[in-house]
Amino acid sequence: MSEIGKNLKRVRLLKKLSLKNAGELLNMSATAVSKYEKGEIEPNSQKLIEFANAYGVKVLDLLKQYKAPEMKFNAFRKKQRLKGQNLELLKEIIQNKVSDYLEVIKLDELNLQDMKIKKYDCNTYDDAEKAAEKFRDDYNLSINQPISDLISILENLGIIIIQIDNPDNRFSDFDGLSEIVDDIPIIVLLKDSDGARQRFTIAHELGHLVLNILDNNLNEEKLCNKFAGALLMPKVAVINEFGEFRHSISYYELKVFKLEYKVSMSAIVYRLKELNIISEYLFRKINISFSSMGIRKQEPDLIDAENSYQFNRLVHKLEVDNIISLNKACELLGMSIVDYNNEDNNYRY
Repeated sequence: MSEIGKNLKRVRLLKKLSLKNAGELLNMSATAVSKYEKGEIEPNSQKLIEFANAYGVKVLDLLKQYKAPEMKFNAFRKKQRLKGQNLELLKEIIQNKVSDYLEVIKLDELNLQDMKIKKYDCNTYDDAEKAAEKFRDDYNLSINQPISDLISILENLGIIIIQIDNPDNRFSDFDGLSEIVDDIPIIVLLKDSDGARQRFTIAHELGHLVLNILDNNLNEEKLCNKFAGALLMPKVAVINEFGEFRHSISYYELKVFKLEYKVSMSAIVYRLKELNIISEYLFRKINISFSSMGIRKQEPDLIDAENSYQFNRLVHKLEVDNIISLNKACELLGMSIVDYNNEDNNYRY
């Protein structure tokens, strides 16, 4: 399959078009569309314009070439419903995003040696708690304060954060991915409006990167969840806020802690039980109340999601320094020259 053929197929699938639907838009047979996608027929410039117009994309989107990095997808978390073409499409999108990021890093000549992250041995589940405390200590993050911007902190440590668009909730069954690619730690997640869920996903994926699990009998997902909870809600801070043992908890206390530490109330309650601050009975009682109030499905007081600006910043820097052309910058950012030049921060000084 040619690169253009791959792009044609990827865009068609993203638009949720069958071969028959695409053929109707293009006034050709489904077989002909398939041949273009397989590279059996090479589209000329006019045909590329027709494909782009039919799919509502730019011709550049169909011409772009990727150097697909070698990825194992071992720490790829998803629900069972995500499979088949949607799964393969998502993996291809992730590889393409990683490819672009690695290209930009190489062009910017970042020191890859600075991107090594520390590992923490885990023989027990309690070691995940200790690892989170050690991580905060190693990177000068106070155990008495919330992490205000998790994405920025991890990017400053050399970890790449990639946020994937989720058109029509197509990839909603994807939970997250973490992997070392070309010696660079990478975390991939969906763009999410729920900042509390987003931050827990990032912290969980960080656990996959930094925990060195020595006992194969330990459940890695459980360890990473424990690491994430301890990283975002340090034991000392939780005890300072709630005390060492409580017979009852007010909704207001949970709400205030949520807004301060940017975590979900469900995660807070689980953390309180994990630290034995509340009993199993109270934990269940609160969760029953949450269910009856609809909080387990949709929590009130939505936390704003964090955003990664590093990739866009690097592309702008490379373009301003004349390392890449304006066309290349637009290709990497997936935008037109007009949109690029109209960006509020795109003045030259």
